[in-house]
Amino acid sequence: MKRSLYLAVAFLAGISAVPAYGGPNDIKDEGVGTYTDPSVANQISNFSINRQMVSCGVGTVAVTPQFSGPFAMLMYAKDIQFYHANHLTKTIRASGRMRSITHVGGALVEDVDHDFLAIAKDNGATGDRFDVHFSTPFWNPATNPMCTPSTEVPGKCRFGGVLVTDNSGQNQMGDVTVGP
Repeated sequence: MKRSLYLAVAFLAGISAVPAYGGPNDIKDEGVGTYTDPSVANQISNFSINRQMVSCGVGTVAVTPQFSGPFAMLMYAKDIQFYHANHLTKTIRASGRMRSITHVGGALVEDVDHDFLAIAKDNGATGDRFDVHFSTPFWNPATNPMCTPSTEVPGKCRFGGVLVTDNSGQNQMGDVTVGP
């Protein structure tokens, strides 16, 4: 009986030690990457767009690691109400509600929920692109000169740009993949 108990414990321990595997992580009709553009003050910015999450993060380096830098913003979807990957135009459009957290000068300026429209474009060799269109009390084209006006939704701001590449210009950092 002891031997059976030891075998059972060893068997169960072996099961719990097996790493979880969710399958391949190739992207299809989704995107993830790093972009920059004047809309984010030419800062390195990261994004994700898929059926479960749309996110965007912009930030500057802080003097100490536990504090945000002169400017930092994080946006993430709390409710994706629409998601469509158009294989003909190689474009993803997602909309819903997201949370935006903005720090300026290391201080919290805003932490709000708002509507968003995210658009990702699979441009192949000419450079994929991601943009998120939104407005908040702080991020408003009528009152905030740092807001780059949206080209898609009047009265909204835009963060976005073409994915950055390495020094050769050939290898983009991330990918938007739409279609078969």
